[in-house]
Amino acid sequence: MLLVCLLPPASCTTCPQKCRCEDLQFYCDTQGLQAPPDGVDKGALGLSLRHNSITELSPDQFYGFSQLTWLHLDHNQITTVQEDAFQGLYKLKDLNLSSNRITKLPNTTFIHLINLQILDLSFNQMTALEPELFHGLRKLQILHLRSNLLRTTPVRAFWDCRSLEYLGLSSNRLRSLARNGFAGLIKLKELHLEHNQLTKINLAHFPRLVALQFLFLQWNKISNLTCGMEWTWTTLEKLDLTGNEIRVLTSDVFQTLPNLKILLLDNNKLSSLDPTVMDMWQSLGTIGLSSNYWECTKRICSLATWLSTFKGRWEHSILCHSPEYAQGEEILDAVYGFQLCQNFSAPVVQTVSTTTDATIAAEITSSLFGIMQPTPTQDYAEDFGSFTTVTTTTTTTTTPRTAQATTATMEEAAVTEDFSAMDNTVMTHRVIIGTMALLFSFFFIIFVVYISRKCCPPTLRRIRHCSAIQNRRQMRTQQRQPMADLATQVPYNEYEPSHEEGALVIINGYGQCKCQQLPYKECEV
Repeated sequence: MLLVCLLPPASCTTCPQKCRCEDLQFYCDTQGLQAPPDGVDKGALGLSLRHNSITELSPDQFYGFSQLTWLHLDHNQITTVQEDAFQGLYKLKDLNLSSNRITKLPNTTFIHLINLQILDLSFNQMTALEPELFHGLRKLQILHLRSNLLRTTPVRAFWDCRSLEYLGLSSNRLRSLARNGFAGLIKLKELHLEHNQLTKINLAHFPRLVALQFLFLQWNKISNLTCGMEWTWTTLEKLDLTGNEIRVLTSDVFQTLPNLKILLLDNNKLSSLDPTVMDMWQSLGTIGLSSNYWECTKRICSLATWLSTFKGRWEHSILCHSPEYAQGEEILDAVYGFQLCQNFSAPVVQTVSTTTDATIAAEITSSLFGIMQPTPTQDYAEDFGSFTTVTTTTTTTTTPRTAQATTATMEEAAVTEDFSAMDNTVMTHRVIIGTMALLFSFFFIIFVVYISRKCCPPTLRRIRHCSAIQNRRQMRTQQRQPMADLATQVPYNEYEPSHEEGALVIINGYGQCKCQQLPYKECEV
């Protein structure tokens, strides 16, 4: 009898034993397989062979699977991939070969995968890339090469990857970057080079990355960051240099990056920053400068001034590393507390015109205090965590001595007002902190009582039971005490009437009572 299947093709597909099938997608994971199992439909759209025992990929294994759009072979034991292993898989878009033991891939491995969009080769043991390994992958968008043993990337290795948007080369052994190593990546937006062994970075290596937005270079050994050519990298928004060995920054590097929004320089060896460098940070919204070797002396004044006017977000606290008396202090707190920047010239200048009254006041002040040279005025608002320096310049038609004295008087008044405002702010903070501490203590006690009642009800019942028993014993003791007191007293009086007949002796537990009975009466006891 001939049976004709009138249902859609997907409904007539048989599913191999120990596999899970969903609409021409076959999941044959963790079965100890060394090749695709028999029974997988040649018209399959997806095939997962993850966590098996495949050691080699040959052309005959996937012959005829011309409809495959994704193939997952990760977490196997693959060591060898033959040149035409993926021949005929023209519709394949997603190929995962991660977490295997691949040491080398032939030049023509992926030449037939003209529609490939995602390729994952991470967590293998490749030490080098063939120059034309990715040739023909013009639709590739995501390429993972992290956690291999790569020491360098060939020149123009990604030349054909014109659609690549993500390139991951982290956790390798890269020591240097070829000048044209990233040529052709005109659509690349995210480049990961973290956790390598790079010692220097020249931004001249990246001029062709005209669409790059995120560059990750953290946890290398970079000590030298330069720009060997004049050009403007307008697209870069995030630069992560955390965990390197950078000691000095130059302004020409950041002059190349006018639209940089996030700059992370934590865990480096910076001790101070040149003001010209910070002048280039006009577009920054987030800065990371923690865990450096900040020297909190007069050299830190330029950084303190910039931080006081920075309107963006800081990543972690920025603490002093030296000298010893300032170790562990916030930079702005140290600048204010130790008055490090009294002679620092700030960029903000105010011009004040004096009058006759001001001149007279200045002459009186100069006669009392002598001639005082103008010094910068420091304004520090602790509640906002900011420090600003304002230099006041006096312009008069009087003698130089009078002008200097006038400037000194105005600066002294400004300093007095600033310290008064600061004291009020500190007092307010102390009151707020004390109130919060009291509230916290109160709620903590309530919390402990609540937990005790919830977690230990049997113990509380036992304590109440024991307390009730003890109370009953005390009540019984109190009731018995008057009876004992009565028992200690002599309960009967001895009397001897004149009549001697009817003598009666009564003995009880407390002594003898002699009673003589009259002829007509009884003695009640």
